[in-house]
Formats: sequence, C-alpha cells, structure tokens
Amino acid sequence: MWLRLFAASALLIVIAAPPAVRAGDTPGVAAPYEDLIEVLAILTWHMRDDAYRFPAPKDPTGRDVYKLALARLQSWEKRFPGRMLDVTTLGRAQALERLGEFDRARAAYAEVEGMTTSPLARKGREGAERATAFAEAAALPEGGDGVDEELSSLRRKLDAWGALVERYKDTPYGAMALVEEERLERATTRLVVDHRRDLERGNETAEKALRFLIEKHADSKLLPAHILRLGDFYAELARQYVSEHERPLSFDEDAFTSLTDRALDTYHKVAAWDGAREKPEAQARFAALEAWKRATLTRYR
Repeated sequence: MWLRLFAASALLIVIAAPPAVRAGDTPGVAAPYEDLIEVLAILTWHMRDDAYRFPAPKDPTGRDVYKLALARLQSWEKRFPGRMLDVTTLGRAQALERLGEFDRARAAYAEVEGMTTSPLARKGREGAERATAFAEAAALPEGGDGVDEELSSLRRKLDAWGALVERYKDTPYGAMALVEEERLERATTRLVVDHRRDLERGNETAEKALRFLIEKHADSKLLPAHILRLGDFYAELARQYVSEHERPLSFDEDAFTSLTDRALDTYHKVAAWDGAREKPEAQARFAALEAWKRATLTRYR
C-alpha cells in the first residue's frame, strides 16, 4: 500500500514540477535532478535489500546508493524548499536508517508523522516507532573502566540488539539489527583476543570466541573477514612461539610447523574463495606467512 502511495506522490512531481533543471547550485552527481522519480525509484528498489548478507548497493559509478540518494534529496529540498516535503522527508528518513543513522532517521520519520494531511503520515509513524527502538539500542554505551566492565556493557547492548533481531526477524529491519549485533560480537571477540593473556586458558578461550563468530555468522557478508581474523590469531600464536623459543635447542620444528600450518590453512580458505573481496588480502597474508615460515625453519636448522 505504502509503495503505491509513495509512487503516487512521486508521480505528482511530473505534473507539478518546474521547468527542467539542467544546472543546479550543487555540482556533480548530487545536483538536483530534473525530477524526483529517479532518486525515489533507486531508493525504493533497494528498500528490501538484506544488509546482513550482502554489501551495501552501489550505483554504476561505485557510489553507495543510500548516501547518494540522501545527497540528492537534500539538494532537491534546498533547491525547491517545501515542494513534496512529505515525499523527500520520508525518503531521507529511509536513507538515514539504512546508513545506521537511527536517531536522525527517527527525527525525519517524526516530521513525516507530523504532516497529518499527508497520505505518508502513517508510514512516518511506523518508521518513527521503529527508528526510536533502534536509536535507543544504538545509544547504549560499549566501553567501561577495565575489561570486565567493558564486557558487561557489550553484553547489555547485545541483549538490546538481540531483542530487535527477534522483533523484526524475516524483515529487512531484522537484517539491519543483525548487522549491529554482529558488529558488537566482533568487538567482544576482539576484546577477548587482545586480553587473552589475562585470562585462564586464554588462548583456548580466544580461539573459541573466534570460531563462535564464524559459526554464528556463517550467512554474513563478513564471513571471509571473520575467517581471516582466525588465521591472524593462529599466525600470532606462531610468532609468539618463536619469540618464546629463541634458543636453537628449545625450538621444536614440529610444534612451529603445526602452528603455522593452521594459519596457512585458514588463510587458504579465503585465498581460494572466488568472489570474496578479501581474497587478494588473504593471498598476500598466505604468501607472507609462508615466506616467514621457510625463513624461520632455515634459521633454526
């Protein structure tokens, strides 16, 4: 229903728009369009994109669709103040929401909700309610004094986002909540890895945290990056082993080879992953670690 209202409102521009604008105050791709339909059409087309499983959509020039739509809408509002304000404000709110600017999106949705004579007011009310919940979760602190307090803050924030994932599951907004949940779990894992020496059986705990991230987010667009981070962890363990066994007779070739091979095997999974953006990076890390392994073995033999 709302798509029909949105399209109908947008089509009014064709009737009511001023003469074609071929030179605006804003240069380049963000210049005001001759009409608003193209901006709205691109934005509407990507409204149901899965932000968790797929990268942000790009236009043919490689620009982020949501950022570009936001710039063009703002240019339109500046060039034609007050014209189709409910349509442009709703589009701005939707673009902001998909860029993770939940508080600004809430304010824009609330503006549309306040336009009581507009057929889009109901969409504004629904959006304001949703964006308010997202903004409240996003505003929760993530830091703290010390590792324990920081972990507690991250857990509380994860609980808030987990509730939103469940509340909006099977919708594009559930995918947006998953993006935030994944980001926080990456931060939690990074904290555990960085402070593993302060934990009992720290290396084992850190490895479990990294593997949990990979298993839980197996459908994420960031899965190759998660696997790379596990490879980095194994490579760190190999380097740590060498630094702790510098004397020739304390160095065990089999133990060292086992550690480096775990890292190399993990890097290779991404290095051979066709279509992964991290593939070149994984290939470079694989080559660098393999060269370091050979040089280290040569030095101790």
